[in-house]
Amino acid sequence: MKPRHLIILSLFFVLIADSGYAQQNVLDSLRLEITKNEAGDSLKVKAIVAYAVEALNNNTSDFLPYLTEVISISKQIGYSNGLGKGYMIGQIYFSDRSDYEKAFLYADSAFAILKEDKSSRARISLGHLHNNVAGDYFKLGDSEKAMANLMASAAIFEPLDHPFLASVYSTIAEVYEKTNESDIAIEYDKKAVLIAEKGQNQRSLATRLLNFSIRRINRKEFPEAAELLKRAEPIVMKLGNTTSLWQFHYNSGQMDEGNRNYRSAVDHYKKALHYANINADVYQKTNVMEGLSSCLTMMKRMPEAKMYLDSLLFLATTHDMKQARRNAFSGLSKWYESQQMFREANIYLQKQMGLSDSLVSEESKVKIAGLEIMYNVKKKEQEISTLKSETELQVLELRQKNIFNAILIGSTLSILIIAALGYRTYSQKQKLQQQRINELETEQQLTATEGVLKGEEQERTRIAKDLHDGLGGMLSGIKYSFNSMKGNLIMTPDNQQAFERSMDMLDSSIKEMRRVAHNMMPEALVKFGLDSALNDFCNDINQSGGLKVNYLSIGLENVVLEQTMAITLYRVVQELINNTMKHASATTAIVQVTKTGETIAVTVEDDGRGFDTTILSHSKGIGWSNIMHRVDFLKGKLDVDSQYGKGTSVHIEFHV
Repeated sequence: MKPRHLIILSLFFVLIADSGYAQQNVLDSLRLEITKNEAGDSLKVKAIVAYAVEALNNNTSDFLPYLTEVISISKQIGYSNGLGKGYMIGQIYFSDRSDYEKAFLYADSAFAILKEDKSSRARISLGHLHNNVAGDYFKLGDSEKAMANLMASAAIFEPLDHPFLASVYSTIAEVYEKTNESDIAIEYDKKAVLIAEKGQNQRSLATRLLNFSIRRINRKEFPEAAELLKRAEPIVMKLGNTTSLWQFHYNSGQMDEGNRNYRSAVDHYKKALHYANINADVYQKTNVMEGLSSCLTMMKRMPEAKMYLDSLLFLATTHDMKQARRNAFSGLSKWYESQQMFREANIYLQKQMGLSDSLVSEESKVKIAGLEIMYNVKKKEQEISTLKSETELQVLELRQKNIFNAILIGSTLSILIIAALGYRTYSQKQKLQQQRINELETEQQLTATEGVLKGEEQERTRIAKDLHDGLGGMLSGIKYSFNSMKGNLIMTPDNQQAFERSMDMLDSSIKEMRRVAHNMMPEALVKFGLDSALNDFCNDINQSGGLKVNYLSIGLENVVLEQTMAITLYRVVQELINNTMKHASATTAIVQVTKTGETIAVTVEDDGRGFDTTILSHSKGIGWSNIMHRVDFLKGKLDVDSQYGKGTSVHIEFHV
């Protein structure tokens, strides 16, 4: 059994307002409390904080003005407690909306306030803040920084024997699981359960046991998982929380499925589906439907399995859940294959393969976006550090000037000359420093872009090789086996016709698989170089009939380019021709590559409808962004000329 999803139930910080307001859970009542405190004092800050916490949980539209007011009033009256709470709420708010750059800015401000406050209350808040920031780094894929903040949080809560330590340990286990150190993750799961038991928090204990059980299940340690679920069951049933009940039955179904006890697994999955419907949680529903269809298929209850597969596909399509939709395509392909309906099985198999390619592309985009966020955060941290250094330097210079003024008070002219020279020197240093900072930022950005492009091409190459060598070999072997069988079988004319159609479908699948693999990493590019690869690409476009492409190369004979450069140029031309086919409504296009001395020029022209080139400055399209990143990586110059009705011409130049 392959684990479908690892459910992360880590608890994030819930800000606790003063007890005078914590019991008022209705937003209207909390607003009334704010209006009662007209003066901008600590009482009003407390009232707004109580409202902000409730508004944060209820996602109200007027949240941000209240958050701004908390921070503004706290600054005016010097109320550090209110200021720290304001920054912490801001961190949670922007983190929940995946605006991590702003979340980190609010977190930095909160850290600065809380580290100055030596009270026990501030120290506990600091532990929660470290835990929250760790969650942001974990989502961005930076396990190292996530672990550093989690350990800092644990260091605060451990001496206090604080109940929240159970949540921190559970999140540490998640990070170790992600970094493939599952043995260490298990140890922290054990610690989390012990802390929850000691704190006598039944909700927390149930969560820790359920988290621990799914980790045991993923390791195929089913007896240990069964023991954990047995301990969790009475607690979950007593609490009556529908989310916990769903988790319990889903985990139990996963365990029974792994033990091949499909009847019991189906019973648990159906109970889990019942609670998923109560929770109106599509994510929970799709997970359960995957498990149900898999078990029912193994039990040969094919009509029922088909019903859940159809429902899974409907939900996944309606809610744009690509991972679940891919799993539905896979399940339907296997279902139709078991019914010997090979045409339908092949259709769903092709849909699954196409969606898998899309998911790989999206995963790469997410990784690139995460790297960009981390780069921006790092750059802002460096800017803050630079500003602090400059401030200290300016304070030192000011002291020196005061000393000179005291000593040379009788010589005004000398002071003016020294000040002028000092200002001139300072300005020159500032310019040189800023120039160096700009150079370093550009260099760092190019390095990051190079890493992303190389990683993307390596992944494309790996997937293309897996498709060609793995799946291609299997399909060819199947075709060979069928051809061998054909000579030994006596078939009716109808069966003969069906057999030939199946062989045609198999040939089409092999061709489509090879086309996808070739598109991801053209063999000609690796073996024969850029010129041959571009020529093959243009010929393939011509054969498809969608666009007539004329390819011309000058000076590329016997020219061997560095592989990264050749791949980058190939992807640029590929993306430009794809844009022409998608958007230009063109009938013909020209691709020309010229090498003159140490300069390579690439020109792509079409006779399409053209467009307003000013939209490129604020275009958010992935395709155009990829082109710009690759041209910047080559340190090239790009020029776009287009007019409505007169086609488009894109010209790129760079030095080899």
